[in-house]
Amino acid sequence: MYKDMLNYSRQELALMVTQFQSDKNVITDVHERFVIYEAVHRYLNNHESLTMKWIEQSLQLSFPKVYSAVNHLEKKGYLIRKPSTEDKRIRLLLPTNKALDGVKLFEEMKLNELHALGISQNKIKGIPRLKEFSEATKLKIQEEFLSPEDWS
Repeated sequence: MYKDMLNYSRQELALMVTQFQSDKNVITDVHERFVIYEAVHRYLNNHESLTMKWIEQSLQLSFPKVYSAVNHLEKKGYLIRKPSTEDKRIRLLLPTNKALDGVKLFEEMKLNELHALGISQNKIKGIPRLKEFSEATKLKIQEEFLSPEDWS
């Protein structure tokens, strides 16, 4: 089981580090991926929305680095900024449908990969395995499983 998990983790990292490093629609930067996952997590669990200050403090990044990452994610359509109702100086960072759909699909693909390796009993029917995600299949997977308006 250890070897299967190691191979799985290596495969996931290889996707981010080698195959999709230069792809504009696949977020490979670890800090940006964390921000997306944190925003989605908070949204799905009805927790307080993400703020730039939280990112800066939690990831121990400089404000310019956080500002740049958030701007990049907003420009790519993964986050939107919304003024806080309590303090207009604070901008809340919320996931877009593109972020929600993308994270859901990626996690379902990972789950199917774990199922194929015999590590999990769960399988999502009709969703490809993570192993099937490559530069050659990316567009087909996006078109089949994600909203077209998210990828324009």
